[in-house]
Amino acid sequence: MDLSTFPYLQNNYAPVDSEQDWSSADLRVEGEIPQALVGAFMRNGANVAYQPNHYVYPLDGDGMIHGVYFKDGKVEYKNRWVDTHHLQTERKHDRMIYGSVGKLLPVPEEIIAAGGAPHPVRNTANTNVLQHGGKLMALWEGGFPHELNNDLSTVGLFDYDGMLRPGDALTAHPKVCPDTGDLISCTQRLDSPIYLVQIIGKDGKHKKTIPYEFERRGIIHDLQITENYVIIFYAPAFHSIEKALRGENPFEWEPEKGTQIVVIPRDGGSEPDIYETDAFFSWHFCNGFERDGQIILDYVWINSIPFTQAQGTGVEKQPRRMYRMTLDEATKTVVSNEQFSDVFCEFSRIDERRMGKDYRFGFAASSNHDWEGIHGYNCTGRFDFKTGETTLCDYGFDANAGEPVYVANPESDREEDGWVMCYVYNPGEGQFLSIVSAGDFAAGPIARVYVPTRIPNGFHANWMQDLTL
Repeated sequence: MDLSTFPYLQNNYAPVDSEQDWSSADLRVEGEIPQALVGAFMRNGANVAYQPNHYVYPLDGDGMIHGVYFKDGKVEYKNRWVDTHHLQTERKHDRMIYGSVGKLLPVPEEIIAAGGAPHPVRNTANTNVLQHGGKLMALWEGGFPHELNNDLSTVGLFDYDGMLRPGDALTAHPKVCPDTGDLISCTQRLDSPIYLVQIIGKDGKHKKTIPYEFERRGIIHDLQITENYVIIFYAPAFHSIEKALRGENPFEWEPEKGTQIVVIPRDGGSEPDIYETDAFFSWHFCNGFERDGQIILDYVWINSIPFTQAQGTGVEKQPRRMYRMTLDEATKTVVSNEQFSDVFCEFSRIDERRMGKDYRFGFAASSNHDWEGIHGYNCTGRFDFKTGETTLCDYGFDANAGEPVYVANPESDREEDGWVMCYVYNPGEGQFLSIVSAGDFAAGPIARVYVPTRIPNGFHANWMQDLTL
């Protein structure tokens, strides 16, 4: 493939071309792996399999899962493409067929007649990987999830026993309630402005749907839960399939509309509350909770829509900062929306046992320097919402650090006693999985698991407790 014209397919954004299996004998461990770790660290991300016609980061690219499995102090590694219908079709014909979300291509009639995927929008299955209700799933917010086996082989599309209908798109950013085990998710459709909150029980069975209708279908990537609410940011960011099919820029930003914060009761018993503020965009919440008649929201703030059709504009690397927003429930107003830290950051995470509750630590992929051309993250940041301090675990100037995942210590309820994991690639050091003590962050990794092959920059990761091979 010639990827030279695509900035976000260079360096560690470039794909790998093979699937690998590495045993514990192949993986060098520096430091000591905590014996309490039993499960798997998995991360999804874009990994193009064929020459693309165009590439819009972070919306394009075939999904690939990279997993490190832990048991008895030993580790194993696997990586696999998610074997989607679109990827199967391209493999059958050994060429690129489906275009970029920024420049869609009509699917040739002969491809459809031969059993190929008919929809021009590729289900990339590249955004997240999640374990819930006894199933392991690769998620993408534009379509159905894909069920996976523990060894990362693909089972196929999963529709939650008919909850999902053709054309439905399940979010890649659900939240799990730590009290009930419910998965709070949502569905949208390309042809409808209706947003459906979907609540799925810890057994994987659908429990409830709560509808909310927007004036227009927006680009909504994440949601946040608190004890009583589901909260979404409705920024003035939109995507036009018609423009994409004509080869025009399909991404629209209308800042004069402002951004709405939509607060939906989790019981579905009353109408949502709408809070309004100046326009901003956000990919990710960090956490949110209720306190003394207020709703506190921690999230990564971006000034405007961070992607476009054109290459090399720099919109993808605009500043991203950790913010704290306070909503007053009595007056239905945004009381404050303030920057918490001046560190460039993204992919914010917490101790999931604190989801929707008051908490101390947030974690995010972070950077302590400006990047040439494209953006990246060479640190993991710890944001202490009790002291106001930000602490960086610095992997080196040229390093690429992925989304951090907090892994709870099964022997302690304290946030300080868990571990933070992420993939790191450093050209001078190689590829490794970093394990850092959440309570002794500045000390750096307590263990590094070196992988012989490179793991490209990707998107979302999770810890799969007790999942083993």
